[in-house]
Amino acid sequence: MSEQLSQSGKNHRWIDNVFLVLIFTFIAYQMYYIKALPYEPTIHAVVHLGFAMVVCVWSKLRDIRTPLQMAYMTLVLLSSLAVTAYFFFGYKTILANPSYPPTAALFFGVLGSVIAILLVRWSFGWLFPVFSVIAVFYVLFGHYIPGLLRAPLISPRRAVVLLASDVTSPWGLYGNLLGLSANYLFLFILFGSVLHAFGGLRFVIRLGNFAASKLRSGPAALAVISSALLGSITGSTAANITITGSFTIPLMKKAGYTPEQAGAIEAAASNGGQFLPPIMGATVFVMAAYTGIPYLQIAKAALVPALIYFLMLLLYAELNARKLNIVTLPSQINVRELLLDAPLFIIPLALLVVLLIMGYSLMMVVFWSIIVVVAIGLISSLRRESRLNWNEVKEKFSDGVVMGANVAVILAVIGIAVAAIEVTGLSLKLSIVLGKAAGDNLFLLLFFTMLASMILGTGIPTPAAYVIVATVLSPLLIRQGLPPMQAHLFPMFYAFLSHLTPPVGVGLLIACKLAGGDYKRGAIEVFKAAFPSLFLPFFFVYAPAILLQYDNFSAGMLSVAAVLLTFFTLSILFNRQWKNKILFREAVIILTSCLAALFYIFVNSNPLWLALGFVLCIISLGANSRRALRHI
Repeated sequence: MSEQLSQSGKNHRWIDNVFLVLIFTFIAYQMYYIKALPYEPTIHAVVHLGFAMVVCVWSKLRDIRTPLQMAYMTLVLLSSLAVTAYFFFGYKTILANPSYPPTAALFFGVLGSVIAILLVRWSFGWLFPVFSVIAVFYVLFGHYIPGLLRAPLISPRRAVVLLASDVTSPWGLYGNLLGLSANYLFLFILFGSVLHAFGGLRFVIRLGNFAASKLRSGPAALAVISSALLGSITGSTAANITITGSFTIPLMKKAGYTPEQAGAIEAAASNGGQFLPPIMGATVFVMAAYTGIPYLQIAKAALVPALIYFLMLLLYAELNARKLNIVTLPSQINVRELLLDAPLFIIPLALLVVLLIMGYSLMMVVFWSIIVVVAIGLISSLRRESRLNWNEVKEKFSDGVVMGANVAVILAVIGIAVAAIEVTGLSLKLSIVLGKAAGDNLFLLLFFTMLASMILGTGIPTPAAYVIVATVLSPLLIRQGLPPMQAHLFPMFYAFLSHLTPPVGVGLLIACKLAGGDYKRGAIEVFKAAFPSLFLPFFFVYAPAILLQYDNFSAGMLSVAAVLLTFFTLSILFNRQWKNKILFREAVIILTSCLAALFYIFVNSNPLWLALGFVLCIISLGANSRRALRHI
């Protein structure tokens, strides 16, 4: 038995050593490509996907238990290398006549697609592979469907060319979506993992502790602030919950929050970080490349909605701290250590924004941001209390590369699905169907878009979720007259929200497991915590001032104030708490205050309505506060 364990340990060490070499070779290749640009972007995408496939396969080798499994994995690994080698060396042959490539290109295109779908199934379950296969079947057999959804007749050979083998197409296995991963997404995921590996998380945690020491909600405020900052960088709800939730959830439970409340706060904060500028979980860069809208304009538009979201989440934490009578003693904050750690977080982010403003390409911006993080991290590690743990550094690098590889593979598969949607005209047909169902009612159309976005975004990484909704739903909203910014931000926000909503709600599920709470009760709490997510995007359309789009500054700021009053009053009503529990008569006045703010936004922009809303809110909360003083 001991000999078997010893042999197993040796096998794992061999696998781990090769894996580490593979990880750093992948990173070195990506960094080399940015500086040298040795060949054109399509070949780069081919190599990028090849590395990603091999990394995904190799990361699973530790789980192998039988010789049959080893043979199966070896076959997938060798097939991945063969596909990459063919498209790398045969690129010019295919390029000579992309519409009618050689039979070998068809074979390797199909093989590459099968491998990619298989790898997505390993990492993300059956949902999206099934969706992709249905999309392929729609291309092949959609001409048998009667009515509006009937697809044009496409031969199997032509279908393979369009979906997998045409390296010149913007769609398909090697299309523009894979290019997004090769040129932007992988690098930003790597940037987040490098920042984490070299100590950037220390500043985030200490800053959260500093803020938490000033608020009654204490540990919950720590969870909100640290998860918001980290989520903006990692772009992964699951990773963020795992990193910060491991220490924030136990702290919240110890302070007195229920397991469901602790899980809800962590899940909502981690998920919302993806909408928080400046990085927005890298999805903003996908949107910029996809729409042509400059990155800075998108980040500017998202700033106020993101702040509203997190202010309401902090309010939820604070109201429940009062409800549960939680008293948190201020902790001792080492301001010197906080300031010493600040450069490792602030300088790379500031450099990233400044270089973008100066007009540098995204690839060069991330390249220098990563270099700066490593340099500052090494300098910071000279301090004894900040000494680097090199095993942890290797682990974080590996986690980031594996996450980036998984995103690359799923974007390649989404490229196949998008190709199917485009070549069959399904996007336009779905737009017609939803348009007919909504009629001329924009609100109903937005409601249908909300539901579709939450379904399409289920269980897959946020950048991938955004690409799907942008392909299927945004064109519909643009045709109905919405500006491109709103047409893309609206469904993107709801695709983010799918990580919190049942029946899948991956982020909520992980948080509830960490907290030891009930998933159903957790879903109720996460709704109360993150309810602005359900309504906030509608204000992108009806109160565009919150996207900092206005003709008159004063009117714009009044509109933002009305939105804030709406969410503030709704949060108090949902939680039935201010200083004391909200009485029925107080709730009626607060509800009237909320309705006055909504009337100002949607019906009559006379400032008197907004003033009435604020007065009623102050009257009700003032009465509640006086009752609290009498009980002291």
